[in-house]
Amino acid sequence: MKGYIYLTLFSLFITACTFGNKKHSLEFSQEERALTKLESLFSLPQDSVIQVYDLSNDSISNFPDLSAYNIKSLDLSCNLLDTIVIDNLPKKLERLNLSFNRYKGDLQIKKKSIPYLKELDMSHNDLQAIYIHEALYRILLSYNDLTIACFNHENLRYLDISYNLHMPSEVCFEPTQIDTVIREGVAEGERLVGPISVRYYKPIE
Repeated sequence: MKGYIYLTLFSLFITACTFGNKKHSLEFSQEERALTKLESLFSLPQDSVIQVYDLSNDSISNFPDLSAYNIKSLDLSCNLLDTIVIDNLPKKLERLNLSFNRYKGDLQIKKKSIPYLKELDMSHNDLQAIYIHEALYRILLSYNDLTIACFNHENLRYLDISYNLHMPSEVCFEPTQIDTVIREGVAEGERLVGPISVRYYKPIE
């Protein structure tokens, strides 16, 4: 029953992600079409200071160059992105939502590459491995295909790795150093053990 409810809600979310683009194609001719969200952003002065900007569901396939803007919270969910171009990110970005895109394989975010970032949402992609060396506070990675996930624990307070069905119980991050770890559907409910806790929980052979 839970699986049915999730699939229903997931279907509704995907419908919401795509409906906006269909609506534009029905209501506007080529000459009269409304500006996309990205085009609207590019029409603003490049020295604009923006608290929150929503570029979700905008059919963006190439990572846009937003480096001239000062945006604290950026939503790029429900697009067609498969890369992150660090140099294209807004100045002083604190929150980045890249959920429901086309990321797969490995992803690495090097230390000091996004120095102001506090929260990253990469949920609902197809990542197999992720390495985050920035000291983030919140990381959301649910519904990927992760087997490897490594983090800088300096500030990390909240981690969601739910429904990464192939993630093993022995992980390279340390669960005991994170205040909240959400991990439904991971390692069949076994205790997660990291480099420190493994010495306490691993059975003696």
